[in-house]
Amino acid sequence: MSAVLIALFVKSALIAVTGLALSALIARRPVDRSDVLRATVVLLLLLPIVVAFGPELRLALLPPVEPVAITPMTLWSGSVRPAEGLTVSGSVFAPSWAELLAVAWSLGAVLVAARFALGVLTLSRWTAAARPVEVAAWREAVLRHRPRRRPMLRASEQATSPLSWGLPPGVVLLDTKTLGEPQTAPAVIAHEMAHITRGDWIFLVLSRLALALFWFNPLVWMVHRQLIERSEEAADAIALDQVDRQTYARALVGLAARAAPVSLAAAAMAAPGPALKQRIAKIMTDTPNARRRPAVVLTAIAVLAAVATPIAALEIGARIPQTPFAPLAPMPPSAPAPVAEAPLAPPAPPAPPARTYAEAPPAPPAPPAPPAPPAGIAERGGVYIYRGGQDDWNDDAREAAARAREAAARARELAGQQRALSEQQREAMAAVRVAAETARAAGDQARAHARVAMREAERAMANARVEMARGAEEMRRGAENMRQEGRRLADPAYRAEQIERNRARGNTVTDQELRDLGPRLIRQADDLDRQADQLAAQAADAG
Repeated sequence: MSAVLIALFVKSALIAVTGLALSALIARRPVDRSDVLRATVVLLLLLPIVVAFGPELRLALLPPVEPVAITPMTLWSGSVRPAEGLTVSGSVFAPSWAELLAVAWSLGAVLVAARFALGVLTLSRWTAAARPVEVAAWREAVLRHRPRRRPMLRASEQATSPLSWGLPPGVVLLDTKTLGEPQTAPAVIAHEMAHITRGDWIFLVLSRLALALFWFNPLVWMVHRQLIERSEEAADAIALDQVDRQTYARALVGLAARAAPVSLAAAAMAAPGPALKQRIAKIMTDTPNARRRPAVVLTAIAVLAAVATPIAALEIGARIPQTPFAPLAPMPPSAPAPVAEAPLAPPAPPAPPARTYAEAPPAPPAPPAPPAPPAGIAERGGVYIYRGGQDDWNDDAREAAARAREAAARARELAGQQRALSEQQREAMAAVRVAAETARAAGDQARAHARVAMREAERAMANARVEMARGAEEMRRGAENMRQEGRRLADPAYRAEQIERNRARGNTVTDQELRDLGPRLIRQADDLDRQADQLAAQAADAG
């Protein structure tokens, strides 16, 4: 199990690094980057299936492993007499490292999957408790997109920011504060409808499944985060085709100011965090372009498949030992079959001599003397007592010791072979560590690209702040000009001059119209000053 987990770690790391690099280097538009990361997630999910059932590309790079034949050996055989004070004890074997790794991986996979399932259950409860949205501005914003199947639009008291989830046609949940701001309806609905149209929630589910399988790989977590961020940027790009960028950025900043980080099975529209600054910078500086470039995406997917397929099929093994053919030894001659001999019949007893009735019967012969007891046995009162026999026991002990020495020599030989096998396994682990170092270097390179992109985003954000501050100053100057014009229109001579100028241009303007225009210009100048103050405050907050 440990070898399988190490192989999956290395292979998933290489696929994740390739997907991140292609997303950052080849794909430039947010929509294309999101599609490349989606393909990476799908390949990560297919990796265990290809490893288990696909063809193997075996490379014999490791040294050959000599087979070790372990033959059963008898150390001692015989019968043991009952011995006083002899006890037998046993112990439970400790689990191996492979078993511990399998348990750890199972626990991690269950925790990640259970966390996502709990998020889906929470969203289901929120949707069931939410009420339908009856505000005309929000319903018209949904109808403006003309969806084939209209999504459910609900208002939830538990949600802190607008979000969408579920299979098409999907569900759009609005928090109560956003529901009370109908001016943000076009921006919010355009963003959430982009998520539903692209099927972002389905790929979020697939990404969480990949996390459950490869939770031990930090690069897979990086792919998951990048997929969420790129999906949000893609939804922004699609929404900017329908909503003014300043209105959209203002709505996004307002949502982020009150949104709280919630761990759910869906991504909120404006979750607080460093990614929000990058999104606002792209909204204010980049040209919105939500069109896909199929050639770029197909090229990236082809490169991913070309890299992932041999990686999944690669299996590093040991070389097959070259065993020379030994000449056949002559077969030993067969022993002659033993000849069965019939047992000799005992001789017949002699016939008793004939006697007459006059002769007296012969006296019975004297009984033979009892045999002498063997060495080490004495007789006392007709009872034989064992007194010695140490030589026999010493011979058995020496024979058992000789067998034990032979068994120890054989055990030392087996231990040497086991050490050789362990050395080969260490070499294999060294090769795996080299592959892991390669993956780590690739991850460092990807992080370096990410840092460069972050610095560029900060630079773009600084430029956006400067542009926003400059726009606020321009709005203030325009408001001051409007205010001065409104004051001059209070002068009858200036109104007469304006009437003459308009008459010369072919326009007809009355004195009453110019008198009414002056206060309106002053009020519009005040409104423009307030908008300039809001824009300057947003520029300061973005810093």
